[in-house]
Amino acid sequence: MSETELDVRLQRLLFLSDGVYAIAATLLAVELVLPDAAADFRGDALLNSLLETWPMVLAFLTSFLFIANFWVAHNLLFYRVRRFDGGLMWLGLAQLLCIAFLPFPTSVVGEHVSDPVAQQFYFGTLLVSGLVTWALWWYMSSGHRLVDLSLSQQVIRRHHRISSGVPASVLVLMGLTALGVGRLVNPLLLGYLVALGYVVLGVIEGREPAPTELEEREVSEEARHEEG
Repeated sequence: MSETELDVRLQRLLFLSDGVYAIAATLLAVELVLPDAAADFRGDALLNSLLETWPMVLAFLTSFLFIANFWVAHNLLFYRVRRFDGGLMWLGLAQLLCIAFLPFPTSVVGEHVSDPVAQQFYFGTLLVSGLVTWALWWYMSSGHRLVDLSLSQQVIRRHHRISSGVPASVLVLMGLTALGVGRLVNPLLLGYLVALGYVVLGVIEGREPAPTELEEREVSEEARHEEG
């Protein structure tokens, strides 16, 4: 990991990324407020007012899980980075743009949870976010541009499958929304289940032990020896 640790530009991008993710996740909670009319409510009236906020709570939970998943994916991808260039910087910033924007469609769908336009706007934002994340990994790994030369194609393909899964899942949700699945179940609830599924996948992926720097160096030297 020495190349990564010595590159100050990459360190600063990672620091900025953590800050943007943290602020975006925090801003989601700003919309969780009761209406002004509920200020004097007590007892059953207050309870009913709280229950009526379920769309905003569901939107909050769904977006928080998606942001958490994007952050986990961001960590997994950048763990593989060994070099830095301008393309990585701007693609990384493009992903942060998507994350920073997400609280807005979350607010819209929370207030209009049954409106197909709000649902498609929300899922469209997630789709773009997923595509940018996938593009980020493609740029990193294509021809081993920024990743270790010894990184196996199996690992690269696995990250491609995981990275492409989010936009593919969101496209399915957008298609179901267009077909009127809202008459049976709210698409936002389906989105929450998709995000929850990726949480489980993240837990499974996180159980894989990370190789030590010595092990990585030995693998890299073996790969160079075989090429020679």
